[in-house]
Amino acid sequence: MNPPFGTKNSAGADFKFLNRALSLVKPGGHVYSLHKSSTRDFFLKKAASGPPELFANVKAEVLAKIRYDLPKCYKFHKKTSVDIEVDFWHFEKMK
Repeated sequence: MNPPFGTKNSAGADFKFLNRALSLVKPGGHVYSLHKSSTRDFFLKKAASGPPELFANVKAEVLAKIRYDLPKCYKFHKKTSVDIEVDFWHFEKMK
């Protein structure tokens, strides 16, 4: 999934997308997701400490750190495009 990054006007939106995806996946299932690298510690902490109903049986790892060229999409964007560091995450719901 490619959630909104959730660090400007919709703080936490990316985490809401992840919560929803994890609530839908069955044990043994996988979620792959893109998140800004600057939020890596936040996601690792959440995966390690809760909420228990979502993360108790979830293995989380960053598979790759990539660069993403985000084109101007919104009126508040001032530049034509911005190069962003993004983590490619793998979440596995354990059996």
